[in-house]
Amino acid sequence: MRRRRRPPGDFVADLNEGRLDLPRSRSRFVAFGVAGALLLSLLGGRLFQVQVLNGSFYAERAAAARTVKVPIPAPRGLVFDRTGRPLVVNTPSWAVKVRPADLVPAKRDAVLQRVAQLTGTPADQLAARLTAFRGSPFDLVPIAHGISRGAALLLSEEHERLPGVVVEVEPIREYLDQTGAVGGSLLAHVLGYTGPVSAAQLPDLQPRGYLHDDVIGKDGIERSFETELRGTYGSQLVERDASGREGKVLQTLAQPRAGKNLQLTIDAGMQRMATDALTWGMKAAGVSQGVTIVMNPQTGEILAMVSLPTYDNNKFARGISSKEFSIYLDDPDKPLRNHAISDIYPPGSTYKLVTALSALEEGVTDSTRLWPTYGCYQIPNAPAGDCLFDWNKAGFGPLNLVDAFALSSDTFFYQMAIKVGIDPLATWAHHLGFGGLSGIRLPGEAAGTVASTRWAQEQGRSGVFTGEVAQAGIGQNVIAVTPMQLLNAYAALANGGNLMRPMIVRGETDRSGKLTRPYAPERLATVDANPAHLRTLRIAAREVITSGHAYNISELKLPGTLSDKTGTAEFGQPKPDGSLPFHSWFVAYLPSSPGASDAQLAVLTFSYAAIVPGNVSTEVVKYFLQKYFKLKQDLRLDPKNFSLVAAN
Repeated sequence: MRRRRRPPGDFVADLNEGRLDLPRSRSRFVAFGVAGALLLSLLGGRLFQVQVLNGSFYAERAAAARTVKVPIPAPRGLVFDRTGRPLVVNTPSWAVKVRPADLVPAKRDAVLQRVAQLTGTPADQLAARLTAFRGSPFDLVPIAHGISRGAALLLSEEHERLPGVVVEVEPIREYLDQTGAVGGSLLAHVLGYTGPVSAAQLPDLQPRGYLHDDVIGKDGIERSFETELRGTYGSQLVERDASGREGKVLQTLAQPRAGKNLQLTIDAGMQRMATDALTWGMKAAGVSQGVTIVMNPQTGEILAMVSLPTYDNNKFARGISSKEFSIYLDDPDKPLRNHAISDIYPPGSTYKLVTALSALEEGVTDSTRLWPTYGCYQIPNAPAGDCLFDWNKAGFGPLNLVDAFALSSDTFFYQMAIKVGIDPLATWAHHLGFGGLSGIRLPGEAAGTVASTRWAQEQGRSGVFTGEVAQAGIGQNVIAVTPMQLLNAYAALANGGNLMRPMIVRGETDRSGKLTRPYAPERLATVDANPAHLRTLRIAAREVITSGHAYNISELKLPGTLSDKTGTAEFGQPKPDGSLPFHSWFVAYLPSSPGASDAQLAVLTFSYAAIVPGNVSTEVVKYFLQKYFKLKQDLRLDPKNFSLVAAN
């Protein structure tokens, strides 16, 4: 084949020169067409599925990406006393919060220093609270609560110079006294206080709906009735931008439900009387700790519960400083502890109730049999001269159980305890509520100690020594009780043998304090004792008064027949003269007649280390009864010299 010559001057190359044209395949075109059609069908089907069949699903996901569900806190329930007086209310307060995303790192220290200057909160505390936060940088982190109105206004005015700082109004708890004035110390141990949820608590609380900036009950009924008081949080749908910052509210999904309002069994007026009486007694005897509890034996309702020294729970509600908190913690008299339920002490002669009931029930004695008493009781099988003294070093001569209880003969009850034996003695102690929790719905209750063979074995011993058994019979050695346990045991005696659960909350109310849902009293157990034996002991308790063992308290013109038991309990290390320091006890109830089981009022006072000649606890109860019944009598005796206070 001859190649065609390019004409002269033709410099354009023929790109097709030398190319062979092959026959075109029809099947290839068909294959490409079918594949294209299938691809377009798949894409169209998927588009139909996304936009039509699942359109609402993906629309919701898109909406969820730009919205967030935000909780709406519920108002915390109010608290009233049994007469309807408000004791705990919610009041507006200012809080400083920081949004970390808006806080420029380079300005962080300067901003926190300025906040510290205006609020009076140390800058290191503010920084620590901010650093401890774990969450979204767009969340508001509370760093100071309860700031003054002036500080809040200044912070708001300087907001442009304080990036990330926000001032918000939030409700805080305010604790009142019997007059309605701010006064948290009157009922601090009963009411307790609220505080921020700690970082350690948050992981366990988050599944229950708690937030990082939530408050929670920390003590008292604020803690033990947290579920009732907290309420149910609501929720709302809030717009969120691409960076995660929250915007306007789109929809309220659920309204919050306020917490339940509670009415205490406490009468705040009676609480004030009991506090004033105990304060006087502690000052008169130079005592640093004391307890007074008033109770209705029939229902178990606590009418007053005083533990001194006390503290101001409003400081905690507003946000207590480290310095103030350290003062409380370092106080050797432990003002933050409720001594009425959290501390245990030897009950002394008040425990003779247990020994007397044991002796009657175990058949050791009856109400009339005479037993010798001694100045010093020789311990059986012990070396000669190894004896236990009576408080009356001369002894009382022959006594029956009623007289021995009235005169509080130690050597009589040494004998009873040894005859009964340590385990039956422990059994009857448990029947009366000792050695276990009373069940009062307050945090921090102690169980106490009751000696028994089992107790000894837990100490690595085979049993209890005879001398220890004797001392257990008068509430000494290892026997230890709370004031609440002791009052509840005497309440069971006073009401005929019903061991009640001490009640601190009477029921639920409306917002005005009117009771709408009362809580029923609860009987924990019936003391399985012969009713005649219980009546014998009530007669014996009345004879404590009539015998003059409690001095002139018998002269009070009361609407009933006061019955009681005194107690002096040694503790601690011997003094240089060999004597031991001691606490004083006085527990009483007021039936209509001697031996009756209809008492509506029982009262106990405990005085710690009351090392004075007189029983100051008796004088405190006397003073309380004078106040409560508005008696025109003042029979108080100076515990240091027994002189009439009114005559001084």
